[in-house]
Amino acid sequence: MNIAMLISTPFPPEEGIGNYVFNLSTELLERGHNVTIITRGALKRKTFEYKSIRVMKIPFLMAYPFHVDINGFFVNQLLKAYEKEFDLVHLHMPLVPAVSTRLPIVTTFHSPHFADSYSADMVNFHNVLRKGLGVFDYRIEKTLIKSSRIVSAVSSGVKLDIDRYYHVKHERIRVFGNGVCDRFLEAARSSSIVKDVFMILYVGSLEYGKGLLDLIKSMKIVTTRVPNARLVIVGKGPMLYNLTRTIAELNLSKNVLVKGFHPHDEVLNDYLRASIFVLPSHVEGLSTVILEAMACKDAVVATDVRGISEVVRSGKTGLLVPKKDPQALARAIILLLENPEIRKILSKNASEMINENYTWTKVSDRVIGSYFDAISSDKE
Repeated sequence: MNIAMLISTPFPPEEGIGNYVFNLSTELLERGHNVTIITRGALKRKTFEYKSIRVMKIPFLMAYPFHVDINGFFVNQLLKAYEKEFDLVHLHMPLVPAVSTRLPIVTTFHSPHFADSYSADMVNFHNVLRKGLGVFDYRIEKTLIKSSRIVSAVSSGVKLDIDRYYHVKHERIRVFGNGVCDRFLEAARSSSIVKDVFMILYVGSLEYGKGLLDLIKSMKIVTTRVPNARLVIVGKGPMLYNLTRTIAELNLSKNVLVKGFHPHDEVLNDYLRASIFVLPSHVEGLSTVILEAMACKDAVVATDVRGISEVVRSGKTGLLVPKKDPQALARAIILLLENPEIRKILSKNASEMINENYTWTKVSDRVIGSYFDAISSDKE
């Protein structure tokens, strides 16, 4: 098959959806399919190859709140010109435009943007914009659902949200899941891994909804009990200034390091060194980073929200705490820092679960099956 993947995030990948699409595309290539990734660019169209994947960056103008619709104009121009090259289009939400094409469409919701914007706290300008965009998101997402042959979700929780906000019957939605790439799984099997028992890791976007301020506040409590505890934050985003200011205000500069963005391959070393991984998100789909951390035998502390609670079974594969609760977060981190046997049991269980259920081979089987279903239903 010749597949066009449409995303709204940077490529080469810098975050979750980009990495998801890259890993899926790599698996599809290994199985003999061809993939073209279409995403936002600058003012001129740019085409290049990245690890055997053709990438097409189309013009993008940030003309809020109509930027997604404007992006759609350029996407539809490209699809019209290249339509004969493709067998289907696979869209990855959020923030991709509705498309006009005769090709069968498969749409994957990593997180329904309308649902997330509806529950967003209006604590900063970024979130106010996100909340305001909700009305536009709803219109676009509803149009995409209607035009898609297959609607999919990365988790059962996202599937429920699609049904809740768009009244789509459960049987119309498939759950593709998420996976961990083979090189992470292979690296985690090495017997030479040496964990830093005091290293706590966060990987992801630096934005309010990821609960990073809760995590920084929890570290003030953690370090009074375990002074050697160190939090390493990997990522970039609009919260960078607030984070560094809060770290300074709480006198945590010796205990909290914000490393900024690292390429995916380099982050692997952080996973392998850390003993604890924390994901304090207020909302999630099914986070790639938490799966990668589990695969790398990190003991996980995370918030009890959609998506996360499907893989973190508290007391078995990690510890769950309420969202927006720095005290509960601190108690869970301290428990793991002070109890290496608990860390060992949780990390072992989590690693086994990932190897059994969250590989790209299994995800790709479900995706490819849906591609064939979409194409055959189109012919009918």
